[in-house]
Amino acid sequence: MNEANNYILLFGEPVDYPQQVSVDRQGKAYYKFNMAVERGSGIIDILPIVVEEDTAAYNALADIDEKGEIVGAQLVIKGEVRTRNLKGKDSGKLDISVRAFEITEDDNYKGITNRVIITGHICKEIPTRTTPRGFTIADVTLAVNREDGSNLSDYIPSIMWNGTATRASKKLRVGDVIEAVGRLQSREYIKDLGDGDKEPRTCYELSVSKYEILKTSEVSA
Repeated sequence: MNEANNYILLFGEPVDYPQQVSVDRQGKAYYKFNMAVERGSGIIDILPIVVEEDTAAYNALADIDEKGEIVGAQLVIKGEVRTRNLKGKDSGKLDISVRAFEITEDDNYKGITNRVIITGHICKEIPTRTTPRGFTIADVTLAVNREDGSNLSDYIPSIMWNGTATRASKKLRVGDVIEAVGRLQSREYIKDLGDGDKEPRTCYELSVSKYEILKTSEVSA
């Protein structure tokens, strides 16, 4: 269904100005901003976008900045979903963002606002749970190999709903390769830190609307 194994398309508005967040070993800087992306239901997802210095996406942002205001601009972004394990005081947390490869300003855009297509391995057993409203959810972790020659993988937390969730928990096994289609969404929750301390947090996950099994593992075959 898709040539690339990790693809995301977003349409929305930046809610803050890009800020430098890191510099790699080659001295290349990376900038991050948050973008509001509206679902068909009207719910707004606030998603983190990362742009690498001296790329087409970076130059497009610079052009938009020269012409007007980045915050509130109508942007179409194409890129990949990226993850990394944080270190230091945030050790153990998974950082999820969208690496932008193409950025276009389009005030008349009428297409899909949030679409992800990824190909990955099932890397954990798939548990199911039931929400307070009675929905069945399957938690799926997909390992997606990068195609940039780095030999790295992105581990993308994903969820499936109701019938799709039930079928996935019964059919999918660790090592199976699937192509998943859905949207990247943000969700606010309260983390219980113990001793009565609580902390508001935001998690990002791929909400899978459908999937296709491309290869079964040797164990499950």
